[in-house]
Amino acid sequence: MDISTISSEYGEQNFTNLINAGIVNVKTAEAVTDTDIMANAKQFLDNTFPLAKGSHKEVRSYVVYYQQLLMFFADGTHTGLKNSGQFVALNGHKSEPEAILLNSNGTHVELSFDRGGKTGIKDQAHIDDVRLEGHEYWISLLNIEEKRIIENSQASQIFTAKDGSEYPLKG
Repeated sequence: MDISTISSEYGEQNFTNLINAGIVNVKTAEAVTDTDIMANAKQFLDNTFPLAKGSHKEVRSYVVYYQQLLMFFADGTHTGLKNSGQFVALNGHKSEPEAILLNSNGTHVELSFDRGGKTGIKDQAHIDDVRLEGHEYWISLLNIEEKRIIENSQASQIFTAKDGSEYPLKG
């Protein structure tokens, strides 16, 4: 068995795990509301990238302060990730990032922000999409009715690692 077969099987297993976890359910995707989809995505974030306190559901903004990702709540308090090492890179300015890149066990998750975006305009933190890295593709957890698989979209983006260096993505 060569490495491409292992990678392919690993990617397929991750996608199968997502379906089994109820995050991506093809049969009921059309009946689910935008609010349900966002709630499921934020539950996924809480499970995979837990905060030191609180929930992603309560976050009003994501900001990078020096090399730390901070999440601010409506009352002005803030927190970080329980495991600060899961934050690896950003796209855009630290005070108003266009995207945040997180990593859990070698799999990247991108939170993209757009105050005027289809989803971002409705979300209190302006999260427009949450994308999960697969094997040479990315899966949108929010824009289910659009393209389920986003081919090489992150490969052309330039991310900046939290230390300021360029953060290359495979793809």
